[in-house]
Amino acid sequence: MRRFALFVLLCAALVGCGAIADLATLQARIQDAGYKNVSLYHRSHNGTDTLEITASAENPALDDERIGKIVWETYPEHIDKLTITLNGSKNTYAEATLRDTFGERQITEKPDDDTDVMKSLFTWLIVGVVVFLLLGIGVIVLIVVLVRRSRHNSPPPPPPAWPPAGPPPVAKDPA
Repeated sequence: MRRFALFVLLCAALVGCGAIADLATLQARIQDAGYKNVSLYHRSHNGTDTLEITASAENPALDDERIGKIVWETYPEHIDKLTITLNGSKNTYAEATLRDTFGERQITEKPDDDTDVMKSLFTWLIVGVVVFLLLGIGVIVLIVVLVRRSRHNSPPPPPPAWPPAGPPPVAKDPA
């Protein structure tokens, strides 16, 4: 049962690796634009994808709209709501507002279908279970074959009353 739980955990981790890489790339782009103490959090709740960004900037020319542009033009995940907290000031932008402000996205957006992630997770889970069952059946067949072979190759049992018990009988001389 532990191995099955580890397998499920591994599948879930593999599914989430792409999203983590996208967040790390976005964080690096925001930092390269001059922002400091950048932290990101992308979550999905009741079908709404929210990206929360917290950063600080010493240069007053660096505003949260610039961060929004970086996100809109480079972050491939779907965003329904973007919340930017810059130097303690918090602003929230809806997807429609971002589209009106920055135009259509220049990057190919990954599908906003959380069921695709679940489908791939369940697909890998089913494949894993089938492979596990086939390996189990293979081990059982191997054990049966080896047990039958060992019984077939064993020496035949000795004939009854063999070897005779004690010395052979001595014939008495009639004379």
